[in-house]
Order: sequence, then C-alpha cells, then structure tokens
Amino acid sequence: MSEFNAKIGKQYKKPTENVSWAKFRAGMVDIISPVKWLKEIHSIINLRKIIIYAIIIASIFAYAYNKGHSNRPVKIDIGYGKEVVIELIKDSQLHIYKDGSVWLEDKEGNKLKQIGVKDIKGLKEKLSPIGFQLQPIAVVGYGLSDYGDSGVEAGSGISFFRFWQGNLEAFLTNKGIYGGASYSLTQLGMDNSAIGIGVGKGWEGDNRGILYFRMKF
Repeated sequence: MSEFNAKIGKQYKKPTENVSWAKFRAGMVDIISPVKWLKEIHSIINLRKIIIYAIIIASIFAYAYNKGHSNRPVKIDIGYGKEVVIELIKDSQLHIYKDGSVWLEDKEGNKLKQIGVKDIKGLKEKLSPIGFQLQPIAVVGYGLSDYGDSGVEAGSGISFFRFWQGNLEAFLTNKGIYGGASYSLTQLGMDNSAIGIGVGKGWEGDNRGILYFRMKF
C-alpha cells in the first residue's frame, strides 16, 4: 500500500495575501509612467524591423507603379483644336495632335513611335514614387528616454529616401541621434512639411524615441 504525506482528517488552508495599498499605488504609478510605456512599446514593436519590411514592400509596389506609369503615353494640352509639328534632325519630326498625344514621325508624316513618359527622363523621375533624395531638414519633437528624460527637443538632419508620401531620414537633436520615418503633409498644402516617428541613441547612451515634425530647408 502506498504512503501518503497528508493525514486523514486534516485540512490545509491556502495562505491569503492582505491588500497592500503600497503595491496598489506603485502599480498606478507604473500605468502613468511614460518611461514604462516606452519600455513596453520598445519590447513589443521593433521599429527598425518595421522600417526594413516597409522599404521592401514599398519597393515592390513602387516598381509595379513606376513600370505602369513610365509606359503611359505623354499628353500635352496646347489648346483646343490645335496641332504642333516640331522639326527634328535625321529626317524626323515631333507631332503634337489635337487630343494631346505626341508622336515621332518621318518627314512624310508616317507615325514611327508614340512618345511615352519613359522617353522623357525628367518627367519619368518626377513621376517615380520612390527614389533617393538628399534634402536638409529641420526637426522639432517630443522625445522619451529609458533613463526617464523626456521633453521637447530640436535639431537638423538629412531626408535621404522617399517612397510615395513617406520619407526616411536621419537627424541630430540636442538630446541624441535618430533615424526616423515621416509622412509628407502635401495633401494639407504643406509641401515642405511632414510628421514622423523615430528611434535612436541619446548622448548619454540611453535608448530614445521621438515623435517629430520636420520641414525641408
């Protein structure tokens, strides 16, 4: 017969824990602490990986978008019912028709090729939704640190990459160095402005996050 550690007739009560107001107050402080929130967000969301994934996905869509738009025929509006013929070298001419379409023709007017966006380098680059850029920016925002330091900070940097309305940029402030992603406010009529979020390192070695507003010089 197997042995048992418990004796028949005895009851064991689970120890109870008294309510601690000190622990309750400490928990409430944790809830409203910006430093605690910053640490939780940092542990859940890896912004660097999100930025990398966003660049990869944006590149795929940008290639498809750019490919489709670069093959579009050029339309030039020169006024209702008007046509223009521009003489070119090598026995050819550029013919702008009433509907705005542009064709490369020989001297007899035979159509050789319809001119598309990809045939005009500057227009193609302007319509491209993705590309490198080196534009100086001014930055102001509200930063948080895992050292407990928070507040308004300002600085400057470079916006070096664009994807549709998005931008990637690097900048320095009086609190640290950051890498960030921003969204341009062109739809609000603010062509040189954007809002963004960034992560970086403080001058004291702390991990930092920032919500910022930036303007191009």
